Formats: sequence, C-alpha cells, structure tokens
Amino acid sequence: MRKHSWHKNLQRNAKYRLVVPLKRSTHPPEFTARGVAVGMLLAMTPTIGIQMFMIAGTWLFLTKIVKWDFSLLAGLGWTWTSNVFTMIPLYYLFYITGQVMLGNFNDISGFDQFSELVGNISNNANLSFWEKTSMWMVNLFKGWGVPMFLGSVPWAILSSWLGYKIAYNYVVRHRAKRAARMIKRNLLKTKSKTIA
Repeated sequence: MRKHSWHKNLQRNAKYRLVVPLKRSTHPPEFTARGVAVGMLLAMTPTIGIQMFMIAGTWLFLTKIVKWDFSLLAGLGWTWTSNVFTMIPLYYLFYITGQVMLGNFNDISGFDQFSELVGNISNNANLSFWEKTSMWMVNLFKGWGVPMFLGSVPWAILSSWLGYKIAYNYVVRHRAKRAARMIKRNLLKTKSKTIA
C-alpha cells in the first residue's frame, strides 16, 4: 500500500467521498442535489460531532413522515466540509456574524480568546467524548452559543442553496458529457462495422 502525504490523502478523500457519489448516482439530479443541500445546511451549524446523526435523523423524518427524499450518501458526505480542522474558524465566523446580527459591536471577542476557549474543551484528555460534548453544549449556550447559533443561520441557508445549485448543475453537466461520449463511441463502433 502506497503512502501519500496528508495533502494527497485529503484530496483523495474529498474526491471519493464528495465528488464520486455525485457522478455515480443513478437518481435524478434533484435527488442528489437535495442531499448536498441538506448536508451543507447541517454542516454550516455549530454541531460538529453530531452532524452525521442529525443527517440520519433528518433523512428518516423526511422520507418516512414528510415523504420528501434526498440522497443520504450525499448528505452524509457533505457534512464533512466542516470538521475538526475547520471548526474553530467556522465557529468564530458564526460567532462574529451572530454578534453583528444582535447589534453587539462592542462585545466581539478576538480570535485568540475564542480559539483558546474552544481548545480548552477539545484538548482535555481526561474527559470522555460524551463529557466533552456535554461541556460543548453548556459553553455554547452559556457563553457564546446564542450569537454562534444565530450567526450560523445565514451561512447555513446560503451554503445549502449554493450546494444545491452547484451539485445540480454539476450532475447535469456530467451526465450530458457522459451521454455525448457514449453517442460518439457508438457512432465510432457502427462506423467501423460498416467499413469492415
């Protein structure tokens, strides 16, 4: 097995988990694009760590009760756009946006203070996953949670809408190119048969 750099591994994972499912889907483009939209909607919320559970619950609720279906695989994959590496900058962006939306221009803390608060919870090795999650929720709501959750709303809506549009157009273009290649290949086959 070949070893790749972290950069190459990141590119491979993004390709195989985000792009390939869009290309290989046999469902209508809307189905796949809805999955990307739901995945991006939940990815752009301060819920890293439970987003995949939320996607699964959303999928069960929407397909079984509301009768509105989307690609679960695309939804799960696109929640990974927010992860432990992008968490602190995204949460800070949500926090600042929320503070601006609330009109708290004097109460916008610096990035260093924000990342230190986040890091203290994440780096505490004595805590289990559930204890860390519990501390996250307490700190989210006590200290900076309301502005952060409020600030994530416009980013979630915008990302969801853009995700739908981009995924839909990508799937349609990919299928059109694939169909054109198939027609060209079939024409070449029939041409070679008639010549022979």
